[in-house]
Amino acid sequence: MRDDFDYEDDFSSDFDEEEDDDFGMTFEEDVYLMIREKLRDTIQEFKLKYPELKKLENAVSSFKVNAKNTDDSKFYPLAAKLLSEHIKPLTTDSEEIQEIYDNMQADIARFKNQRAHGHEGDFYLS
Repeated sequence: MRDDFDYEDDFSSDFDEEEDDDFGMTFEEDVYLMIREKLRDTIQEFKLKYPELKKLENAVSSFKVNAKNTDDSKFYPLAAKLLSEHIKPLTTDSEEIQEIYDNMQADIARFKNQRAHGHEGDFYLS
């Protein structure tokens, strides 16, 4: 159970790929972390090409979820929904942010339907 989630943790450089296994991870946690990873990687990959992604990076960096005493099956879908709502106002700023938002929705749909394909690819921009 998570009480909060900090976006800055996504940028830590002490990642060991061998430790990246799904052992003990719930489906909901796995989907949420995948969404965060794709979002982070997309911003990092494309922010120099699309400067407006800096606004998205700032919005995502400031995003915090605090849902005490919530089990994983409810916390992670809620966190994804709130993150989506948090960045939605930026979709009017650029087509790229709109594309990121739309592609993110495909992954968020997996919380309701585990058989949903979600967004294909490593980045939310093509």
